[in-house]
Amino acid sequence: MKVITAIIVDATHLELSQPLTAPPGTTMQIAIPEEGEDDRVWRDAARQHFLDAYDEQDAIYDNL
Repeated sequence: MKVITAIIVDATHLELSQPLTAPPGTTMQIAIPEEGEDDRVWRDAARQHFLDAYDEQDAIYDNL
């Protein structure tokens, strides 16, 4: 995953801080946190990424 900063130009347009390497027509997802949930979203995503790195045999890490 790559994080790119963007400025909201209007309700349907963003100005990216750097160009995308994906070709035109590529679908992507943009996550916009609700007010006050931005820290939780990043913590949950980091935790899931960490857990995805382990096999089912390593279930000891599931309760972190």
